Amino acid sequence: MNKHVKTFFPVVLAAAFIFSFSQSLAAVPPVDSKGVPAIATCPSATGTVQQPVLHFDKIIFTVKEKLEAANPADQSQLSALPLNSDLDIKVKDNPRTVADLKGKILTFLGASLNEKNRLKIQVTDVEYAVICAKALN
Repeated sequence: MNKHVKTFFPVVLAAAFIFSFSQSLAAVPPVDSKGVPAIATCPSATGTVQQPVLHFDKIIFTVKEKLEAANPADQSQLSALPLNSDLDIKVKDNPRTVADLKGKILTFLGASLNEKNRLKIQVTDVEYAVICAKALN
């Protein structure tokens, strides 16, 4: 065997071992495929009773076309919403249910809850907040 091959092989073997070892320490989190509700409680001042937590969504969205109001008396006010501009609403969230974001937006705005209106809404982002209920008292 060639002298250079004898010297080169251990170096390559050591480099491969170091590279594979450092890859096994990567901080890639595992995939969690189980959906469980984000139920939490806040400790009370005395620590004996757990206080409920309120969950909120801030839904950022755009209205692409004029919406149809659920109540015809509200149509002019609903039609005054700016089109193609970022808007947001803050709504209470139930962590035990699947959130229908477009449904929440339409009912919040007083728009008809139908497919035609759903197609006129584009959700751009959702932010989430959790607040200890006791803090509100």
